[in-house]
Amino acid sequence: MIILSTKRRRILISRLIFDFINQVEAKLARLHCESRSIDGLDVFYHSNTKHFSNDKPVLVLLHGFSADKYVWNRFAKRFSSQYHLIIPDLKGYGQTAYSPTDDYSVPSQCRMLLALLKQLNITRFSIVGNSMGGMMAAKLFDEMPERIDKAVLIDPAGAKSPFAQNMIDNNINPFEHNNEQDFFNFYDLIMAKPPFVPRFILRALAWEFINKREQYTHMFTQFFNLRDFYSRDYRFDYPESMLIWGLNDKLLPVDDFTHWKLMLNSNTLIYEDLGHMPMVEDVKRVSKDILSFLNKH
Repeated sequence: MIILSTKRRRILISRLIFDFINQVEAKLARLHCESRSIDGLDVFYHSNTKHFSNDKPVLVLLHGFSADKYVWNRFAKRFSSQYHLIIPDLKGYGQTAYSPTDDYSVPSQCRMLLALLKQLNITRFSIVGNSMGGMMAAKLFDEMPERIDKAVLIDPAGAKSPFAQNMIDNNINPFEHNNEQDFFNFYDLIMAKPPFVPRFILRALAWEFINKREQYTHMFTQFFNLRDFYSRDYRFDYPESMLIWGLNDKLLPVDDFTHWKLMLNSNTLIYEDLGHMPMVEDVKRVSKDILSFLNKH
């Protein structure tokens, strides 16, 4: 018989409450959870349809490092009527399992995503990605522009900048937390206007980060490497893209925005009052702007 301490019990209950809220929000967005086996790995994803017909275009939503498919719940609700949605838990995140022997670089995550889309018989799609997901979107439209209708990059990672070099040289990992306060400091970095989350749930999320410290260290090392990043003089030949940036982003510097702006030469939208996750911080405004771009012919 396993006896949990009072603290562990509180954390477990808090996490269950958070999961329940996420599941309710997913249902309100008309999303259901599915999974497909990709090279022996069960990849979980949210979708609003079981059959991908030609009556609606497909929109893929990609989360960032340490997030999962639920981060898109409120955003997805505003797109469900116009798009077939695919919102995966990338390898090692959410319900898609982690393995210490797997590859968590952006190229590897892209291969997994393409394998999933192949199983679903999806050949063309638009894509919206935040942070690491934004970098994935860039790699996909760079390598196969004929398959991407439109792409939106929200505060993307992947700029081969002095900031990135400094992070690597000094072995800095903002996702590596030893205690609750480390997590709370991190939480203050990622959003300028975070939605309300009760403190007891944040505490549960903090302990989840602490328990996954080795996992996130391994995954971050593979994801955050200059080999896969883009230098300032790189130029993407893809006009149907949009770069969104929250100027209050404290996780990635404004210099990275300038870096991406030069590389993309695309539509640019800046939110002066938002941070690293604009689509979470102001769902109504950001979803309206993205819908306008996606629906523009």
